[in-house]
Formats: sequence, structure tokens, C-alpha cells
Amino acid sequence: MRSLRRCRAVIFDLDDTLVPTSKIDRAAILHAAALASGDELPAVVAARFSELLKAEPFPPEPSGLDVPAWRTGLWERALSGSSSDGRAGASPAARQAYEAWSSERLSSFRFADDVDAMVRRLQSAGYKTGVLTNGHADVQRAKTAACGAGSLFGEERVIIAGAGDASTATVARARPLMGGCGPLGEHAEQKPHASIFRVASATLMVGDSYAADVAGGINASLLATVWVRPPLEPPETGAQGSLMHGHLSAVPAGQPSPTFTVESVLEVEACLEKIG
Repeated sequence: MRSLRRCRAVIFDLDDTLVPTSKIDRAAILHAAALASGDELPAVVAARFSELLKAEPFPPEPSGLDVPAWRTGLWERALSGSSSDGRAGASPAARQAYEAWSSERLSSFRFADDVDAMVRRLQSAGYKTGVLTNGHADVQRAKTAACGAGSLFGEERVIIAGAGDASTATVARARPLMGGCGPLGEHAEQKPHASIFRVASATLMVGDSYAADVAGGINASLLATVWVRPPLEPPETGAQGSLMHGHLSAVPAGQPSPTFTVESVLEVEACLEKIG
């Protein structure tokens, strides 16, 4: 029966699909703000940092700063209310906040037991599985290490898109994603770029981003797409959708619909049953 399956492989997005990244980050940001905010309300500082992180997550090319230094500068701006770009150094409080946030978010960045079990069931049933995540290599590699993605999926099937140089991109284009993507598991272009979806057509793409995961999978002519679209939180919680790229409550006007829309990645098995 396996040879008759239409779907042979499942590719998962990482952030807010396999792991509730935004929920983890919001809690870690508030924890760090409480430690470093002094007389100001931690929630106010946390909100400032969240907005800065969403707007300016990475250093601009001419800055000469690495990601930790840049994000420490974001904490300096959040704590002081300054508009400085973070290049002039940071206070001890900002350094404390960055270290507390980084440590807390990574310590909580884990696959839930039911998610781990689901992936293992798919693998036992004969499906190839992989992870395809956008982002800065240093940031995403720390997260994939924290959750043990390499152990669960195989290091060669955990791909960081948007990392590496031209030579890495050349290697990536020459190999199908499910069979590996270069020595570091990195690809110079991000979803939804067509080159990142060089996979067999009998593949299911699962992710929370309509633009990157759903539209990317559709445009690459994958077999099917699953949009993991969690329900909106009440506005007063301040926790709606993704911390980094917002939340779509509906397919954009005039754009194609995903094959399936679900509220949890745990519904993927039911989608596979429908595909056959």
C-alpha cells in the first residue's frame, strides 16, 4: 500500500508550527523585562522590546554588529526609551536582559511530547520528514539544537533558509531538500523562493506562514499544503499571532487557498489520511 500513496514526504516549518515560538518568546521577554526594568513596568518594557524585535530583528549590513550585540542594543532602547540604533554600547541592565531572554527562550524551546510522537509515527509509517525554517543561521541553529531537531529528523533534513553564501546556495540547488542541502543544512534563499522547494512533487508542506509556507508550496507545485492557523487570542492578551511576522486570519484576496487549514500541527495525520 505504501507504494500507492500520493504523499511520500512531509516538510514542517519550525517556528509557530512545530514549536510555539511566539508564546515562548513573549514569556521570555516579560521574564527578562522584569529582571532589568527597574522602576518602569515590565509589561511596558516588554512591549517596547517586542515591537523593536519585530521591526529590526537583525543588524543592518554596515553596522558591523553581530546578532547578540544588535539585540542587546534593542534591549537598551527598550529600557531607556531611546531611539539610538544600539551601536554605542549597552548598559549592564541591557546585557542582563538580553542574556536572561536568550537563556529563557532556548531553555523552553522544545518539541511537545505529542508533536514528537506524531513525527515518529509518520516516520514509522514510511513518510520522509524534514524541517524547513527561515531565518538567520546563528539564531535558527541555536533553536534547532535546543529542540533536538537533528536527532528527530536527521541533521541533513533540517534546513535553514536564508543563510549561507552563494557557494552554499549552489550546493542547495543541486540537491533535493529531502536528501540534504549542503554540509551545514543551510540555503542562501528563504521561503517562498522557488529554489528552496526543490523536492519531489509528492510532498506536503506544513507551516503557519501563508506567504512563506503555503504560497511557496503552491507555487512550487507541491502535492498539498497545510496552513497551521491558530485561532486569534483575545485582543487584551496582546498575544495575537506570530511575534515576528504577524498573523493572517484569512487567505489574502485573490490568492489560492491551502489544501487544508488547521488549528494545530497535530491535525497533519488527518490531512494525510484525506490525501491518501
